[in-house]
Amino acid sequence: MARFRFALQRVLDRRLKEEEARKLVVATVERHRRELEDALRTRQREIAGGRDEWRAQLTGTIDPASLRHHAGAAIGLMHKAQRTVLELASTEKAMQRARADLTEAARARRALELLRDRRRAAFDDEVARREREQIDEFAQASSQRRAADERSVDRSRGSNNGENPWEAS
Repeated sequence: MARFRFALQRVLDRRLKEEEARKLVVATVERHRRELEDALRTRQREIAGGRDEWRAQLTGTIDPASLRHHAGAAIGLMHKAQRTVLELASTEKAMQRARADLTEAARARRALELLRDRRRAAFDDEVARREREQIDEFAQASSQRRAADERSVDRSRGSNNGENPWEAS
């Protein structure tokens, strides 16, 4: 029996690998986005902690040098947080591109899989048709042999008994 062989299997395999590579890119960008979100939350906690510490120092005697130090640190943390937000925004754009690329790769792979499935169905239909034809040929040949055997038996009876096989008894 013939085996189905998809002529474009190498192309399909390549598209599967390409889709896996795109998934890896999406996962990498997603991991980077999570890291940035964690960093932003850390910066926000640091800013809130510095603000609380600064407020605590406003009671009693006020040390201007300490206030300048806390203000400078707070501004530095705010700049870091702003850079993280900007980087996060660019990461979101990269994520959109990566997801679009993944969607395109999945679409290309799926198109080939559908083509493979249609060709497989056509192949299976052709195999079934050939099998039916062979069965019909076998049945017809068997029927012809039986009919020939019956005629042969009838003739041999007719010549032995001296009767005509074509006459009704």
